[in-house]
Amino acid sequence: MVGQVKPTKVLTLLGWVIPAATAGYLFAKFVVASGGQVPVAPLNLILTFLAIAVILAVFAAPMFRYRRELAAQRKTASAPRPKRLNPFYAVRLVVLAKATAIAGALFAGWQLGVIWLQISSPVTPGSVWQNVAALISSIVMVVLALVIERICRIPEDAGDSEAPNQEGVVA
Repeated sequence: MVGQVKPTKVLTLLGWVIPAATAGYLFAKFVVASGGQVPVAPLNLILTFLAIAVILAVFAAPMFRYRRELAAQRKTASAPRPKRLNPFYAVRLVVLAKATAIAGALFAGWQLGVIWLQISSPVTPGSVWQNVAALISSIVMVVLALVIERICRIPEDAGDSEAPNQEGVVA
């Protein structure tokens, strides 16, 4: 039997951010102490984070559309019930959103640690803005993943018309 997919909690994500921030700070400090340069997030990493967020949003478009049509159907009794989504698609979307949120939290923590080192140094390098952009793009990825994960959940007031499957996901 498959276990229930539980919603990602913000405290769980903070549990991933804090060690990643510590690792990012200590690694960058070690590199600088060894005579190297502070790690800088390349532009392709920033664009990849944003691309992952956009692709996840595209995958979630049918779920958003279904939820919107279902809300409209509840307002007017004459509207037909929208076509149900494949429950396996919904489960895969939830798992993908959860994995994206955790990966984004790890990247955000790492970038936070590197930015922390850059800001706390006597001379702040100009490359801090690239790391800030990477931090912002990873935060965007986490927030979007959490929103998509929440949109796939069954509402608390759902009656028998929207029965959950084993994973507790709207199908």
